[in-house]
Amino acid sequence: MRKFTFHIVHDIKFLTDPDKERGSTVSFTQKILFAAKIKTGFLRWIFSALLMIIGTAQESKAQLATKTQEVWPSADVYYKINSKFRMYGTIGGTKLEESSYTDGAIGLFVDYFTFPFTHVLRPNHADSLPGKFLWLRGGFQYSATPPSAEDPFKETTIVTEANARFYLPYSFLLTSKNRFDWRLKNGELNSRYRPKLTLEKDLKTEYISFTANGSAEYFINFGNNPVNRLRTQLGVEIRVFKNMNYEVFWNHQFANLPEIQKVDAFGMCLKIYLNHPDVKRYIENRKFLKKGKKDKKKNEGN
Repeated sequence: MRKFTFHIVHDIKFLTDPDKERGSTVSFTQKILFAAKIKTGFLRWIFSALLMIIGTAQESKAQLATKTQEVWPSADVYYKINSKFRMYGTIGGTKLEESSYTDGAIGLFVDYFTFPFTHVLRPNHADSLPGKFLWLRGGFQYSATPPSAEDPFKETTIVTEANARFYLPYSFLLTSKNRFDWRLKNGELNSRYRPKLTLEKDLKTEYISFTANGSAEYFINFGNNPVNRLRTQLGVEIRVFKNMNYEVFWNHQFANLPEIQKVDAFGMCLKIYLNHPDVKRYIENRKFLKKGKKDKKKNEGN
């Protein structure tokens, strides 16, 4: 266990310190290629480039400071109830460059899963419901700005989704999301359709498991706000522990008419996956230990 922990810490230092490389000095690109150990040349270059785009290394921090207009921190918690249902909670915010937070959002959703592919598993991913082909999502999201914001708003959204997964050759995973937002913003009711395609690939090295991903999402607005927008994203999701992932990504929004400006955003998201049987077992063990301590004290007192 100590040896394994040492390798993890050493590997993190190796990837994040641009001036130290196990006895020599090399570029960050060479470090990524060495750590990934991906033999297929084409995939090797693609996913090495994805890791560098994220900007987690020291030598990309200066570029992020000049190119990033927004920062999107967030945290997601997934609670698997059984093989069909899962709860999903999220909280996040938007921070402008060299400024305070401009808005925040919190949401709670319920997922219903069906049509399992039992022969397909993702052992290197912490997703609590792997191998599911189709799932439906419904929930509630609330967004608001601070009282001191220049353009304050409060928005309540009812979210409905129908999502599907398609397993492609070479272990690629394609996810198609079809989301409808029913938005009540500042007293006005509008709707919005958000189709999104995401391509993922699970990868594993000697010390780390991660998922490289890319996506494109289009926002189609109806009602009083007909201006649409397109966003693309590249990211890497790293498996930290058995039930925890950490994702970093770069999101680009294309300009569309004067209303929609070009935006580059750097985001990070902590994802926690919980299973009801594990949580129940943990609570029961805690109760058992407390009961044992009380009985021990009682016996010592007698």
